[in-house]
Amino acid sequence: SPFILVKLSFGDDMIDYKLIGARVKALRQARGVTQEALAEQIDITPVYLSKIENGHVRPTLDLLDALCTVLQGDLDTLFSGVSPSAPNYQNERVLELFQRLSPQVKPIALSLLEQLTNL
Repeated sequence: SPFILVKLSFGDDMIDYKLIGARVKALRQARGVTQEALAEQIDITPVYLSKIENGHVRPTLDLLDALCTVLQGDLDTLFSGVSPSAPNYQNERVLELFQRLSPQVKPIALSLLEQLTNL
């Protein structure tokens, strides 16, 4: 089916396509689907899907919707916090990194984050 081109925009905010791509990849892997199989189902090449997953292209909203449909995901989750100005931008990544720190390093990391908020 043909895709309608839609420019993704949140006002003047930029969209983090690498974050969107990482979420597509994580969803695909969680469903146990190969790039080749997914690409075939939505009529794109595996190379293009790889570029989406790595944030090297800006897919249309229709294409992202097709990916979500096949992977049984939803666009809300895909787009949650993808703008650097969003309050929840990269929250899950920060939490993931913080949780991997040793107990001795966590207070230092927290202090650094607190200092960064004052910049």
